[in-house]
Amino acid sequence: MQSTDQRLAGRSALSQDDGQPSGPDDGDQPALRASGLTKLYRNPWTLKVTRGLENLDLEVRRGEVMGLLGPNGAGKTTTLKLLTGLHKPTRGGAWIFGVSIETAASRKRIGFLPEQPYFYDYLTGPEYLEFAGGLSGLGGGEARTRARHWIGRVGLGGAERLRLRKYSKGMLQRLGLAAALIHAPDLLLLDEPMSGLDPLGRRDVRDLLLEQRGRGVTVLFSSHILPDVEMLCDRVAIVLSGRLTRLARVGELVSDGPQRVEIRCHGRPLVEVPPALAPLLCRIERPEETAFVLEQGERLDDVLRLLLSAGVKVRAVTPQRSSLEDLYVETAQSRNDETRPSERRRA
Repeated sequence: MQSTDQRLAGRSALSQDDGQPSGPDDGDQPALRASGLTKLYRNPWTLKVTRGLENLDLEVRRGEVMGLLGPNGAGKTTTLKLLTGLHKPTRGGAWIFGVSIETAASRKRIGFLPEQPYFYDYLTGPEYLEFAGGLSGLGGGEARTRARHWIGRVGLGGAERLRLRKYSKGMLQRLGLAAALIHAPDLLLLDEPMSGLDPLGRRDVRDLLLEQRGRGVTVLFSSHILPDVEMLCDRVAIVLSGRLTRLARVGELVSDGPQRVEIRCHGRPLVEVPPALAPLLCRIERPEETAFVLEQGERLDDVLRLLLSAGVKVRAVTPQRSSLEDLYVETAQSRNDETRPSERRRA
């Protein structure tokens, strides 16, 4: 028997999109705005309160792709369930194109892919998409036309007659994404859309999301696959322990990180590194060459003078840009360092 979450998720938050704003939307409203959005869970037996999300202030602009990052249990899924009406907020609020999430009208322009979508496994892919289109308010003929289009668009064109019980996890993930898109939503909310996909599947989904951005669709998605986030997103929001800890453009996050430089040298030179530079240099021995990794790029001139004065033959100097993964780990570690003293005090 389906749970309430499963039944609602099966609808993919689909409603008829007539191309017009679904509420008091003057065109200047952001696609999504949250203010003080909070969800607390109380254990009915122990009465202990657990924080799912606390005081989320977030604005997603129209037409942008935003990544929602955080470890398991950080509050990403809670955020998406609040925005789609699957959970009720404890306090605070959010608005989708100017319409409060407390109303069903806010979900007219949403396409939603939950982390664990529910499928009727006795249906075929096209039948399921027609069903999703009907829940969107599409007419029978239009639902069938769009189902045929999307079943091919997500790479399932050779499996039209296959029952969903025989689909792989990756195939189901593609089908769920097609169901979220069949009614041409203006806002996509996707919970781990790359989950279960092989590298080719991930590339296809990336291309599809970039195509939607080109149409002006706004996308908010959670993911653990940081290279995909870095390639797709205009901005990222890092959520840790139910709180938004960092929000910035991907380029800003990366440029703010440490700018390392790799200096490749011929052979295995003997170099006496002065104490001032020793903590900044890491020496790596490789076949037929030695590499020095400098942690602070602004000291490059000093290191090059040192190497050249020692008669070292420099082969190449390569800047090493920080990755989003480096910055995510750094943010998570700094957050853990901040919370440990208070946790010890409570203990």
